Amino acid sequence: MTIVTRRLMLLPYSESLQSEFLMLHCCVKNRAEMNGPHTVSSARELFERVLNDKSMYCMAILDNYNREYIGHIFISQLDSTPELGFILDKAYWGEGLATEALKAFLPKAYRELSLNKVIATANTHHTASIKLLKKLGFQQVGENQDFHGPYYEYELTSDVVASESSMA
Repeated sequence: MTIVTRRLMLLPYSESLQSEFLMLHCCVKNRAEMNGPHTVSSARELFERVLNDKSMYCMAILDNYNREYIGHIFISQLDSTPELGFILDKAYWGEGLATEALKAFLPKAYRELSLNKVIATANTHHTASIKLLKKLGFQQVGENQDFHGPYYEYELTSDVVASESSMA
């Protein structure tokens, strides 16, 4: 099912989006806050998972005007603790597009997947992601560190999503 907003289209992946997906995920700048870029090989493996792994719910983000691929939005680990992730091409940062995409994506995902809670993480210095997660209603529930550095842990419960979508 496709989701259309004022400026975006979110649609299920197909093979036709592979090259754009690879370019997005192999870019050092695009993935700077997502533990670094993929190699072409690892990005291809990830794309195959996006197409076939039932523990992931993924959508491509396209510009509504020119149909250009601009990003990727997903909930992974559906078989354990669902985790939200998103990435937009650097050319589209700072325009509110991630907010627009997530506000449309989250209610649909919670409803279709019968989710009670989703987690998300953001590097402690990544102000844009932190502000976005808070704007969407995520609550900080912890702080942790891995070999990539320190990060905050966030949680969004279904009651927050339901109240946000009823206000829209």
